[in-house]
Amino acid sequence: MDKCCPLHQPEEEEMSEFWVRKMRTYFDRIDFDKDGAITRADFEGMSQRFAASLSPEKAKALQTTLTAVWDKYMKSVGGGFAIKEDSFVASMKTLAFDPKMRDTLLGPLPLFFHAVDTNGDQLIDETEFASFFTLIGLDPKMAPSSFQAIDDNGDGEISLEEFVEAGGEFFTSEDTNKPSKLFWGPLVV
Repeated sequence: MDKCCPLHQPEEEEMSEFWVRKMRTYFDRIDFDKDGAITRADFEGMSQRFAASLSPEKAKALQTTLTAVWDKYMKSVGGGFAIKEDSFVASMKTLAFDPKMRDTLLGPLPLFFHAVDTNGDQLIDETEFASFFTLIGLDPKMAPSSFQAIDDNGDGEISLEEFVEAGGEFFTSEDTNKPSKLFWGPLVV
């Protein structure tokens, strides 16, 4: 365990390599500055990436929304410290499979949804989803396959319900055939 944050690994059965890969993918996507740890600065960096293309009001709202992911959820995962990858995966195991921790696990998803829904229509279209990929440091050309996997009803838009459901499945399912595995883009090796 890393010394940077006071986490413990639950004494449950080991998770599949597939599930661990998904958590490492999520870690990679939110470790914005790629320094090997997740901190509030990563969420600030994500919002700054888009600040120039938004009105000042929208830029401030995006920063508030993204830093709330750290302030309300991630900060408690790491006890206020920078979260290293191994500790992150161990804590995600606890969050994913403890019913009392489900709100902490799923709570950031609506915040990410509202950050991606840049036109405020309560739906995410393919263009907004491509912007989401850019926000998390991925090539937006990768977005269509993930978008289609999450767009459960195939109507060309992702609702908050679809987004949260796919995100929840990403964190809790060990089924390699679930399309939600693409929620944060292609899995890291």
